[in-house]
Amino acid sequence: MNSFDINYLMVSIFTAIFGVFGIYHLVSFLILRHRILCHYCIIIFGLTLHWSWSLFPDGYLPEIVQEKGSLITAMVTTFGFLLFTMNYLNIHSGNHPKISRSYTFLKYSSVLIPVIYVLNLLTFNIGWLHSSLVMSAAVIAMLAVLLNIFSAIRLFNEEKFNKYYLYAYAPMLLSSVIYISAWFVKDKYNVDRYLIVLISSMLITLQLILFSILVSYKFKYIEKSNMRTQVETNKFLALEVDKQTKYLQIAKEDLESKNHELESVNSLKNKLFSLLTHDVRGPLHNISLLVKLLENQIEDNELKEISQSLKNELDDRIAMVSALLDWSYNQLEGIKLNKKDCDIKEIFKSIAKQYERSAKEKDVMLLFEIETPTLFIDENMFKVILRNLISNAIKFSTKNQNVILSSKKGPQGIEIGVQDFGVGMTTSWHKNLVKDCIPKTTLGTKGEQGTGFGLLITKDFVEMNGGELFCTSTPNEGTHFVMHF
Repeated sequence: MNSFDINYLMVSIFTAIFGVFGIYHLVSFLILRHRILCHYCIIIFGLTLHWSWSLFPDGYLPEIVQEKGSLITAMVTTFGFLLFTMNYLNIHSGNHPKISRSYTFLKYSSVLIPVIYVLNLLTFNIGWLHSSLVMSAAVIAMLAVLLNIFSAIRLFNEEKFNKYYLYAYAPMLLSSVIYISAWFVKDKYNVDRYLIVLISSMLITLQLILFSILVSYKFKYIEKSNMRTQVETNKFLALEVDKQTKYLQIAKEDLESKNHELESVNSLKNKLFSLLTHDVRGPLHNISLLVKLLENQIEDNELKEISQSLKNELDDRIAMVSALLDWSYNQLEGIKLNKKDCDIKEIFKSIAKQYERSAKEKDVMLLFEIETPTLFIDENMFKVILRNLISNAIKFSTKNQNVILSSKKGPQGIEIGVQDFGVGMTTSWHKNLVKDCIPKTTLGTKGEQGTGFGLLITKDFVEMNGGELFCTSTPNEGTHFVMHF
């Protein structure tokens, strides 16, 4: 068997070995997506190309491939070793800044040298630059080997598997020393190239086997560490969830206790309002009826005037108590909506009838301007709203004036209006109404008194039914309340 056959067999064997390792770890990387496997693939494929070319006899391959291509593949392999070592030994700028900077310099150099080398070959082909780049590549490769050894020794005990890196790297170190030393002395001494390649190939094959085992154990260690971290995290989260659950349980019990207290308070509140309605508003109303009966029996004009004044005073007090009860009950959320289509004209007539006597005393006419016949609203609230506004309108009207109750379709929906032409409201009243403050009371044109709560309950009830209350008022010209629904 001639030398070519031997070399061809060697190329086939080592190419097959390197190729199997490369394909196996490439598939592993594509499945597991771990960077250390990718870096290891770069090493293996770089070695495969490098040793395949150098084992071919001289002249078998084109010169540019056999002589010039080896520098590129050597730098690819060096670049892969640098990445692999940094990843395996967990070297980065955060924990080992000086070592990390050294690796960064060598990585950039191993990429830059082949680029300049190829550009020089394709353009000017400067001889001295070519020789300098070849020498620089050999120096960078040797420095990379030394840096890897230094890092392995420096970080020997830092992590569990770091010491095994140094052991597994020994065949590669020996191969690098033999190969690079032979490269330096090849021009001065007759070196058996094929023997050097054979020894280096066997050492690298051994190193690949050791590194493959090492990567496998390293990966399992990483997986176990991740699993342990995940278990600890899950335990921590379980404790936090349990703690939060206990807090929520305590908060729930506290809330339930407060709800029971609130129910007791609401029950007491309802009893209180029932008492107020029965023991305050009821007797006042009965007294008013009694005064009215007595008034019909009195013939003396002076006594009649006194009884009339007394009745007006009682009516004012009844209206005041009603307004206070309505407003307070609403503040305690005791009122619930019961909206339905209401006949506006019938409600206008019903409320107007209630104020027929007080309007007649001032010769005030209640007029209706109805364009929209129905309104979807809580009927009881609507009546309270109208009672308050009509009461105010009559209160601040002078003799022989009109109060207009209107309904029409506006641009934003249905508009309900109550307009008088009396003394008007002061600006401060209107501002207080908008700010939800209790308005100051003002005496009516005949000395009628009020609480100011009527306007507040009106505004609240309008908004509870999805409407808005607007007021325009000019002193001595009147007031116009408009509700938009």
